[in-house]
Amino acid sequence: MKKPNTSIEGENVKIGDLLVNRLLPAEAASNVGPFLLLDHGYPVTYKPGTPFIPAPNAHPHRGLAAFTYVIDGEVEHFDSLGNHETVSTGGAHWLSAGNGVMHDERVTANVVQSGGTLHAIQFWINIPAAHKNDLPQYKALNAGAFPSIPLPNHAGMICVLLGNCGANESPVESLSGAFLYRVTLNAKSAFRIPAAGEAKSAVFVPDDPIAVNGELVEKSQLLVLENGDEEITLRNPGITSADAFVLGGPDPTEPIVVRGPFVMNSSEEIAGAYRDFFAGKYGMITQLQKA
Repeated sequence: MKKPNTSIEGENVKIGDLLVNRLLPAEAASNVGPFLLLDHGYPVTYKPGTPFIPAPNAHPHRGLAAFTYVIDGEVEHFDSLGNHETVSTGGAHWLSAGNGVMHDERVTANVVQSGGTLHAIQFWINIPAAHKNDLPQYKALNAGAFPSIPLPNHAGMICVLLGNCGANESPVESLSGAFLYRVTLNAKSAFRIPAAGEAKSAVFVPDDPIAVNGELVEKSQLLVLENGDEEITLRNPGITSADAFVLGGPDPTEPIVVRGPFVMNSSEEIAGAYRDFFAGKYGMITQLQKA
């Protein structure tokens, strides 16, 4: 007998000066495979001439990979590795925190002052225990870095953000088996994605509604699919193009403990992560003083 899918509406959380919808973790689902957090930054449109007053939001990470995808606008990244990069619409920041790093992200002065729009989503992905002590790594990826493939019957496009889809592979290394696709469906179009086997899957809809296996998913909602042997059918019932993000992967095989910005395998390791942070072992973000 099939289990009903789990629909998650999320809850509002303030991150710096932005309001976001936190869909993972939720009471109904703490994770989707290796995905431990999904924050949807609501679209914000600034009035032209708005003063740019950056809100400091520097914070540490350890034991996770953070993937920030820009649906619209520009996001600036800083970290204690010395990186300072900006990506725009269709691009992403990928930070594999490894054994500890400081970072900060913010909307750019250009978007705020010119009257642009910011719309972004962020995911936290578990790093397997064997790699939690790796050195941190960072990549800035523009829209052209990700493989984009036309769908059959002029239905739209699929963009491979994490993992692989057939022979098309993301430029980002995935130690956890995570996959993430952006599917853009043209008006009145549909597309079927093969089942992920033993992996867990979910579909996030940022804007216009998408029907997932016949179930309508509204804007800023996540549908966790509970029957892994099914294919995923996406259908756009509207008369303009619409997006869906398909995410998932295998569940972690070791215990996971999430505390604040750290993802480790025991409470003792979490305590060690905090000790190292307070001891200054994750470095400083010097570029913020110059930006």
